[in-house]
Amino acid sequence: MGISVKCPHGHEFKVKDKYAGKKGLCPFCKGQVAVRVPDAVSSENLQKAARRAAAEQHGAGAAAAAAASSIFDESLPQDASTSSSLIGSSVIRHNVLCKCGEKVPMWFARCPKCGDFMPQR
Repeated sequence: MGISVKCPHGHEFKVKDKYAGKKGLCPFCKGQVAVRVPDAVSSENLQKAARRAAAEQHGAGAAAAAAASSIFDESLPQDASTSSSLIGSSVIRHNVLCKCGEKVPMWFARCPKCGDFMPQR
């Protein structure tokens, strides 16, 4: 997609996206131009592309309904099989106990208190 640029002398041209936020020279008059970073939220091309993609994927009626709802509107099921914590047993213990009783971060090879090597897992 390119970024439209207008030089101080009125020449309009497009540059590659990789030049966003940089300065350069106009290829017509060698005047200095600043390539602005396009605003992704208010970019007209981006909004058109998003609407087109939604219409292709869900159909025209579903696209209007999808725009009105949010993924945050859906709630999680609250039954007996669902834990109150979504993290559950996936929490990683970052400290392990050494023989001397000192809590040592799991990435340490030796205990800083007694100097013993930590057991490998």
